[in-house]
Amino acid sequence: DNGVKNLVVQPTHLMHGAEYDELTEAVESYKDKFESVTIAEPLLGEVGDSDDAVNDDKKAVAEAITAEAVKTAGYDSLEVAEADGTAFVFMGHGTEHFANSAYSQFENMLRDLGHESTYVGTVEGFPGLDYVIRRLKIRDIKKVYVMPLMIVAGDHARNDLAGAEADSWDSILKADGFETEVIMKGLGEIDAIAEMFVKHLKKAESL
Repeated sequence: DNGVKNLVVQPTHLMHGAEYDELTEAVESYKDKFESVTIAEPLLGEVGDSDDAVNDDKKAVAEAITAEAVKTAGYDSLEVAEADGTAFVFMGHGTEHFANSAYSQFENMLRDLGHESTYVGTVEGFPGLDYVIRRLKIRDIKKVYVMPLMIVAGDHARNDLAGAEADSWDSILKADGFETEVIMKGLGEIDAIAEMFVKHLKKAESL
């Protein structure tokens, strides 16, 4: 109605999951209304393009969220936090979609960067919190900062992660003997993450 001829859609999804598929299907149904329609990549990047493209996006997100968590926790570096017996746990949503593998891939990227005291768990998928706790105990971690691996620190972050109920991640970790603190900040609040979405948008515009 506004005379738009070339449409570029930038999803604010983490990965190519079920909701990304639904978005793609909805947008595709309107392709005949425009001269061109392009859907940009989600935050963790491309699937099946090249190893470099996929890994570059995961690496950039891993570096951004780790830097933000370490700064918010008041440490000068991740190494200083590790020496203090502190770890960082990032809570993702999780999905039954095969894209759930992105969480394990993301943690592997953290390891590849040398971030041994960072862990990824999900609310509705694998790895779950029980898996993360087993690994925290192996490292004899004393203090845990928990932060959402989600674009927005919304309902899941406030309830599943930080809620006062006994089944929240914060409560479960405390009950298991860990000292915990919640970093209530979504990925979308981090400037470096916003810049990544802009990068994906610009790339889609150039296609």
